[in-house]
Amino acid sequence: MKDLTLVFPQWQGSIDNEALYEGALALAEGINGLPDVQTVPTTPFCGPAPEGPIAGMEDILNQLKETSSILEKKCPQRILLLGGDCSTETGPVSWMSQKHGEDLALIWFDAHPDLNTPETSQSGRFQGMALSAILGNAGPEINAAMFQPLLPARVFCAGARTFDPPELDFMVSSKMPFFGSAELKRDPAWLARQIEKSGCSKVYIHLDVDAVNPIGFAHGKPSPPAGMQFKNLLDIIAEINSSADICGLGITEFHPGSKKGIEKAATLINTALPDFLTV
Repeated sequence: MKDLTLVFPQWQGSIDNEALYEGALALAEGINGLPDVQTVPTTPFCGPAPEGPIAGMEDILNQLKETSSILEKKCPQRILLLGGDCSTETGPVSWMSQKHGEDLALIWFDAHPDLNTPETSQSGRFQGMALSAILGNAGPEINAAMFQPLLPARVFCAGARTFDPPELDFMVSSKMPFFGSAELKRDPAWLARQIEKSGCSKVYIHLDVDAVNPIGFAHGKPSPPAGMQFKNLLDIIAEINSSADICGLGITEFHPGSKKGIEKAATLINTALPDFLTV
């Protein structure tokens, strides 16, 4: 099994959140046994990213190109992303999409669906366009720098609790599968069964830590109420692992803090990617 740890402390997608830069590096430094660690050269935090339809576009595009270069060189079978803002998923997910085609399902654990585009975003924050980018809807320059876009039918949006009107419109028109925190809590195996019904055997899991209730995992920005319990998240992932092959896990928007948060992140990795950590 060819495993890759991709450390990508991009903050520009948030415009001004330095904690995302520091959080990705804290995970990389604090988790033992990470295999083949590759760090994407990322412009250090230096104040708000330049404005535009995609704020900080120049840095974001250059960093995506660097990510794609690393993935092409390493050709991993499994990827662990320790990312800054959510748009760091664009390279890894599109790589797995190119590798597995319609056999790949993406689970998007996030308090927000991140389905804005450069045309609909009011802030220019690329973190709020992350899933749109993966679907090929963030513009030709981003498309040219990534691999194969994913189809909306292969995305399972889980735990989102805040939506902008254009995001809801897209989810309805594209018939993107959506699962709320309450139904996932009632039946941790529900999501695994839906993925099995879709015919996908490969799964990439994205986690923005704001999907999780901060009472059990206080390492994200303030999030809307009614987030998932951390134990519930682990149970859901274990059920998925029993019927599909998890080929990637992205942990994003982690804010540095106590050692306990890093230990929980390691537990998450061990649950999603068995035998990935070498200790």
